[in-house]
Amino acid sequence: MTGHDLTRLDLVVNIRFPSARANGLQVAAMAESLAATGLNVSVVVPRRFPYQDVDVYEHYGARRTFRVERIASIDTIDMVPPRLQRLPFLVQSATFGWRALARAAVERDAALLVRDHYTLDMLVGGLRARDVARLSAEVHSLPENPARRRFVVAALARLPAVVAISDALRDDLVNDGLDPDAILVARDGVHLHRHAQLPSPEEARVHLGLQPDVPTVVYAGQLYAWKGVDTLVEAMGQVPDAHLLIVGGDKLNLPRVLGLAEVHAPGRVTFTGTLAHRNVPFHLAAGDVISLPNTAKVAISNRYTSPLKLFEAMATGRAVVASDIPSLREVLTHDVNAHLVQPDDSEALAEGLRALIADPGRRGRLAAQALHDVQAYDWSQRGWSVARFLRQRLTVGAVR
Repeated sequence: MTGHDLTRLDLVVNIRFPSARANGLQVAAMAESLAATGLNVSVVVPRRFPYQDVDVYEHYGARRTFRVERIASIDTIDMVPPRLQRLPFLVQSATFGWRALARAAVERDAALLVRDHYTLDMLVGGLRARDVARLSAEVHSLPENPARRRFVVAALARLPAVVAISDALRDDLVNDGLDPDAILVARDGVHLHRHAQLPSPEEARVHLGLQPDVPTVVYAGQLYAWKGVDTLVEAMGQVPDAHLLIVGGDKLNLPRVLGLAEVHAPGRVTFTGTLAHRNVPFHLAAGDVISLPNTAKVAISNRYTSPLKLFEAMATGRAVVASDIPSLREVLTHDVNAHLVQPDDSEALAEGLRALIADPGRRGRLAAQALHDVQAYDWSQRGWSVARFLRQRLTVGAVR
């Protein structure tokens, strides 16, 4: 087959956009960085609620260098309690997938980069072979169900290009039969310029209404159990002279973590709730230490994750205490650019926090090395790497 050069790229993503979750930030950052390589980028998302009136570019601080196109889907997910949302989710995913397929069948001069398994299934199954030649996927996890995993892997195996966010995810895909040459490992990234010229921890704490002279640990991100925030709150009970600042988090999981805070560290945990992303670097700067306490109990955490907050923590210039798990060891090395501790162990985490809080010299050394190492993870570099790979692997406007 032959085709013309790749000039248009559609990021097809079944998420709320913007979103309170990190996936929205990742999509905006990638759209902006891919557009900077000269591609004509459109973000294709469902028309969902409640974000239809929020300006995506202002929300993420992104330049208006890419388009956002919203297509219809049947969205009744939030009309039912969380325990009953499985069927509405499948309906919403299916209807978005059908609309995305119809659009792709018409807009044939654009390459496609898909992020979710359900939309990928629809496109791989519905597009002609010559159109699959312009289809790629970015993979952030694999299903735990073996039958569903085989189905997803079979779809990925038909693609000319797959972007994996971790080495472990790439290795699992190769072990499942994918061509190694068709896989690019591209870890997530950070806007380095947004973390430049931040105040000292004490200055940031004064601005945020926290006590400047109290050692502070910062956690940023969602409150899902696999993020390990429960272990961190329990550990704070063993770090009695320190305060914990939890930045962000979803309302569904908030009551559980609030309850743990009342038990283990009453009066010493501050919750910010959801913040616009442009405000996150300043909050991270309030910490003497930033913690990433991910669990080792599930694959999405132990092997597959490439946390945005990891790179943001490194770029902030603060010492990092993190779980010693494969996904984080791809970037962090104990006593070089972070302090790594046994995962799912509140005593080990507390010991690591106490050790760094008591040793400002070591904190500074680890933070300086992390800041040096994170320079390789700016979003712009990821954009160029992914764009180069897609230009090499995808065929647009193919003819036989």
